[in-house]
Amino acid sequence: MVAVTASNNFVYLTVPVQLTFSNAVYESYPLRAGLRFKVKVNVTPDWHIKTELYYTGLSDNLTDTFKLGPLSLKPKSMVENISQPVQKLLAPIIDAKVNDSIQLRAKVAPLWRNAFSPTLVSKEFSAWLKLTPEKIVMSPLSTVNNHIRLSMGVITGAEIIVGPKPAAAPVKPLPPVKHCPTFDKSFHIQLATDIFMADLVTALNPVLLNKTFGDDKKITINNFNLKGEDGRLVVVLNTAGDFNGQLTLFAKPVHNPQDNSLTFENVDFDTKNAGWLISAGSWLFSSSIRGAIKKKLDTAVAEQLEMARLKASTVMSSVQVAEHVKLAGAVKSLSIGEATVLNDRLSVQVIAQGESSVRLN
Repeated sequence: MVAVTASNNFVYLTVPVQLTFSNAVYESYPLRAGLRFKVKVNVTPDWHIKTELYYTGLSDNLTDTFKLGPLSLKPKSMVENISQPVQKLLAPIIDAKVNDSIQLRAKVAPLWRNAFSPTLVSKEFSAWLKLTPEKIVMSPLSTVNNHIRLSMGVITGAEIIVGPKPAAAPVKPLPPVKHCPTFDKSFHIQLATDIFMADLVTALNPVLLNKTFGDDKKITINNFNLKGEDGRLVVVLNTAGDFNGQLTLFAKPVHNPQDNSLTFENVDFDTKNAGWLISAGSWLFSSSIRGAIKKKLDTAVAEQLEMARLKASTVMSSVQVAEHVKLAGAVKSLSIGEATVLNDRLSVQVIAQGESSVRLN
């Protein structure tokens, strides 16, 4: 039986042989030994597995010298003469057997085709991952501790689409293999993230609801609501105390690319509808209410985006993309872009950055 091991990026073979030496008078008893070879394996651009066979010597169990009648023979040096013919005989057989048993193209082609079909990544949000694969990269084969490893990567565009299942991208022919010593596992997905007004109301409740603001003059907020208007966030407060009625604040979201933040600036009262109460130097301007609302809005947006990142990582941690194939990914960070205030939500342009890999099971 041929012994097979793998290490140092080679596959090692030991082919058992039985050697007999003779002359006109004497014949030796059968000597058991092994012809040792090492095999280098590569994948050609057309998905063929190419093997290179090298003879490395006889096994160590063969004695260095032995007697054949009056003659002293060195079997190891004598066998060297037959190693090249054996190598030439074995090389095409091993190449054919490896390709027949692995059939790399037949295994990769269905996975490539399936990658063009959108995959449901979140049933809760009806979120679909749509890929547009461009090429396949492959790292050199490595062998360690009798394990053979071949890493493959797909360079692809990616979109997250919320709603009905999108149409699949046209399937391209399986591209040639491109060899790459190492390849980048990172991904960037650009998407619009919605932060709904209802969630901001929930975040502001502990700060505003039934809270009293002011020093000499005081107001207590009984209830409030949020909406979008003319690109600004509108906070409508129903108050009691030194002012009984409705107060309106405006806040504009501002994107700061230097520190990757989204904050609310220009938090001001509606002076047009509040009459005499809101004027230059008004006590309400100097109260803590504006600062409290701004601070909590800033924090609430940051918290919502972090929750989105964690949920995205959870969703992408194990996505079945084909039979026996799973996509594993993690969103490491979010880069924030411009924000648009809509009637019922705050829409933020976000680029999700992370790392992904494909697992076979």
